[in-house]
Amino acid sequence: MKTFTLIKWFFIVMIIFPIFSCSVTDSDNSNETGTVEISIDLSDTNVKSIGLSSLKTSEVVIKSVVISMTKKDGTVVYDKESISLLNMNGYYIASPISLNVGEYALTEFLVMDDSNNVVYVAPLAGSEKAYLVKTPLSINFEVKKDEVLKLVPEVVSVGNSIPSDFGYSTISFDVVPHFDFSLSAFIYNSTIQNWELSTATILIENEGNVLYDGNIGAITNVISIRDDVSTYNMTIAKPGYKTYIYSFSHDSLQYYKINDNNEPLKIILVNDSEEPIPAHEYITVEGGTFQMGDENGIGQSDELPIHTVTVSSFQVSKYEVTQAQFIGFLNDIKCNSDGSYVDSEYGNVTYINMDESFCPLSIVDGKFDFKGSINVPTIECPAIGITWYGANAYCKWAGGRLPYEAEWEFAARGGNLSDGYKYSGSNIYDDVAWNQYNSEEYAHPVGKKLANELGIYDMSGNVWEWCADWYDVYDVDSQTNPIGAISGDNRVGRGAGYLSNDLSCRVANRHDNNPDNLITYRGHGIRIVKSIN
Repeated sequence: MKTFTLIKWFFIVMIIFPIFSCSVTDSDNSNETGTVEISIDLSDTNVKSIGLSSLKTSEVVIKSVVISMTKKDGTVVYDKESISLLNMNGYYIASPISLNVGEYALTEFLVMDDSNNVVYVAPLAGSEKAYLVKTPLSINFEVKKDEVLKLVPEVVSVGNSIPSDFGYSTISFDVVPHFDFSLSAFIYNSTIQNWELSTATILIENEGNVLYDGNIGAITNVISIRDDVSTYNMTIAKPGYKTYIYSFSHDSLQYYKINDNNEPLKIILVNDSEEPIPAHEYITVEGGTFQMGDENGIGQSDELPIHTVTVSSFQVSKYEVTQAQFIGFLNDIKCNSDGSYVDSEYGNVTYINMDESFCPLSIVDGKFDFKGSINVPTIECPAIGITWYGANAYCKWAGGRLPYEAEWEFAARGGNLSDGYKYSGSNIYDDVAWNQYNSEEYAHPVGKKLANELGIYDMSGNVWEWCADWYDVYDVDSQTNPIGAISGDNRVGRGAGYLSNDLSCRVANRHDNNPDNLITYRGHGIRIVKSIN
């Protein structure tokens, strides 16, 4: 922390010597008064003893004088009192001062310009510059009844001097760097299925030091915070809701600075009564034969050629894997707090992208916990931000596997009960899919739209679902239980997400993504398949 000493006289006067308006009364309550007219002597010029009532100088535009004055017994009469000067055709006039009769001392005298900077100063006795004047301050004088006393302190130009040169004190101070960031707290109203701004309490700490302690209003709040720490440990609490605990890095919190035109930091408070879903429900899909692909996929050449595929019976999870289920998995395997894990098959890989800009998880007491995010309002929403490695590992942990692409499309079409719908369960995709037009840009709790013919939910929209296959072009030949290419660069994703359009939500739509690309995992989740022997 750098310490500064103020050199410019303007700052010294305004910080050390605040200007007060003072009413003068004498202790003996005497009504006898006299008049003091203060003049100045510009000792470092050729001008001498010019009264304030007729002062004129071309060097500076003088605006006022600031004086301090005491009585003989030390009682303060004026404490940094500003006396304004009026400019009359280049001459400056000031009203005389009326004082009760008695003995006084002029202890400080500063001459100010029109920018409120000190330009001349009367040196104090004993100061380094005191030798420049004949009579340094303080100056003792007596006020007599009905007499006018002309007081003429000598002043010296400030120049490049510092306050202590004239006997005036300086101050030192630490400049505390800070920035303002914006923040809002939200709760999810399950009745109206939408967000509400909320009140809460907030505590921000760094290494045990409290940086901010206050309340959040049901508005976009602006909070000033120190800019000289590396981490901000934030705790937000509201009765009936889980306490939000998260540690922001310096740069991540600065992203929400109000002058950077980014959206506010949006904190999601999760209802404390929400409980993890204990187990998966499965739907049995009887084996069958279908036509895989779609000749009506405008611009989607990878859906062609349409070809005949036969799949054996299998079971598929009724719902997408939820936040609660995936959190249970991460904690059970003791996944690293950054979302990485040493996978038995693939080595050190990432299972979940813990990027705080969208990730709904946090680490509390060494365990993964649901903190919510603007993209994921409740713990009943599908797991999101999951890498292919994380999806694959979860399915094995849960006693199943990822679906092959052919199995996924067969189940999404309704299996042997298919009515030939464009989307999974309807030709109207708003009926079965959370999409870019109805999701309000966030994932929704699983199972809230209509199911398809087999009773499976959300196979169109909400979140993309990883498949086991490497992405490849279709083969025109008929196939039985195809498992895709032996190797490749990208893995298959199916089903589309809450930000997808109608074209992407079709059951035939295909998507590919590199399993090592962390940026695009934001919309990816999991559905489990179990083989039937």
